[in-house]
Amino acid sequence: MSPAARLFGAMLPGMRSLPTDIAELGLFVKRAVLLSNGWSDRDLRRAVNQGTIVRIRKGWYSVPSVPGFAAEAFRIGGRLAGLSCLRTWGIWTPETKKIHVTVPDAARGLRRPNDMRAPFDQSDGHRYRVTWNDAATNRNASFRWRTSVIDALVHVLENHDRVTSIVCLDAALHSRRDGGAGIVESDLDEIFARAPQRVQAWRSQVDGRAGSGGETEFRLLALDAGIPFVPQPFVAGVGFLDGQIGPAVFVEVDGANWHDNPEAFAVDRERDILVARKNGRVLRFSYPLFRRKWPLCAEAMSNALADDYRLAKQTEFPAFPWRMQPRSTSRTPRLSDVDEH
Repeated sequence: MSPAARLFGAMLPGMRSLPTDIAELGLFVKRAVLLSNGWSDRDLRRAVNQGTIVRIRKGWYSVPSVPGFAAEAFRIGGRLAGLSCLRTWGIWTPETKKIHVTVPDAARGLRRPNDMRAPFDQSDGHRYRVTWNDAATNRNASFRWRTSVIDALVHVLENHDRVTSIVCLDAALHSRRDGGAGIVESDLDEIFARAPQRVQAWRSQVDGRAGSGGETEFRLLALDAGIPFVPQPFVAGVGFLDGQIGPAVFVEVDGANWHDNPEAFAVDRERDILVARKNGRVLRFSYPLFRRKWPLCAEAMSNALADDYRLAKQTEFPAFPWRMQPRSTSRTPRLSDVDEH
């Protein structure tokens, strides 16, 4: 049985399902296409009345289980883009309350997201960010309601700050390495070739080893402060740690989703002791701590590194030839409040 059939209901042998046909034809399907596939207007009306399919726009149909924000974007007249799109591919992104929609540059007749009969209103801008830069030739069945991952990343580079952009690029690289949707290293050539000139210097800061967006954000803040940071070092007998900032100093960036239960707490502390037994130390930073009190975190790391360099301990850790550079006095770029985008 196809994934669509499992999702929208099994079919008896020899029978067809209108919801399954719609799902397999691209999730949003024109009336003319359904008629050409053997369904009648009477079938469509009956299915809408029974609630097994829904009419999204005039002459367009989908299924009730379609993601709500995807239906809203399509009803407006566009596709999910940028941060909103990446999430549907299972790629981690910073939080955003806005739904990002791309429409063709010549698009007319945009509708309100929850009313196909009313034109898109300026008041909808608090919830939806619409950009007129979609290439109509790319709106085939496979990507009818969302862009490709590459297109979504280009959109992020065009519309967001450095930290948000690199977090998304890192996450897409990591997702692909873990077997999910995403990009490979060579895709960065196309992505940055299509991106604005102002972002070209960001490419050298992309690194897909981080296990979460928070780790990437922390890495960028550390590097901006002159603190060296190597993602995901492997320590024998301990495993992978989030980062290494000195010969014997490591960092763990703790997100609540993974570290706030008793079992995880115990595992984390055991790993810290194993590192200490090897004559090293682990500094732990929660997301709220480093986002709200970064100067304190940077000072703690700087002091730990000063001790590390001075003591020149004999350790079993991976070689770490770099030293901390003088901290920049310029304003540290931070993850933007993407709710404003």
